[in-house]
Amino acid sequence: MNKSALRQEYLDKRKLLTKEEKENFDTHITANVKKLLINRPFRIIHTFLPQLNSGEIDTWKIISAIRRSFPFLKIAVPYILPGTREMEHFLLDEQTELITNQWKIPEPNPVISQKINPESIDAVLVPLLAFDEDGFRVGYGGGYYDRFFTGCRPDAVKIGLSFFDPVKKIEDRNEFDIPLNFCITPFRLYPFLSENE
Repeated sequence: MNKSALRQEYLDKRKLLTKEEKENFDTHITANVKKLLINRPFRIIHTFLPQLNSGEIDTWKIISAIRRSFPFLKIAVPYILPGTREMEHFLLDEQTELITNQWKIPEPNPVISQKINPESIDAVLVPLLAFDEDGFRVGYGGGYYDRFFTGCRPDAVKIGLSFFDPVKKIEDRNEFDIPLNFCITPFRLYPFLSENE
């Protein structure tokens, strides 16, 4: 299947999850993120914040778990520059003021938040709708993360988060698509590229 078809199919599948299923999946994904982070020398991890009422993975649970279990790990989150398809990145801590953008996504207030250079980010929790057995992903179609990745270090670890298992292959992959190093689902961790590739 191509990206457009997969995007619609997996948006529909996400909508069909019951509240109990989603909460259970969120809990398992959070636990698997914690397992992946153990004994890794990350200093800054980047995560998306879930769009309100969209059924996205609840990264707030992951953020809380990181703060409890990895208190020295700094968390960065994106801010979409208005009128562009570019993102800036800011520290998320207890003092960060959040505002909601036009897509109902919480973002740090860029005027008073501490900016983070993409080259200082060690790992990125990546939003997606579907992924394939080679580690390529279908996002929401805006290309924000592919552009973001080009500003990160080559060794930044890209970790997809998915409620669902992979499809065999995304048919219309192209040379601009950047594969994940890992994808975390509720019940499995899928490794792809090694962290040194």
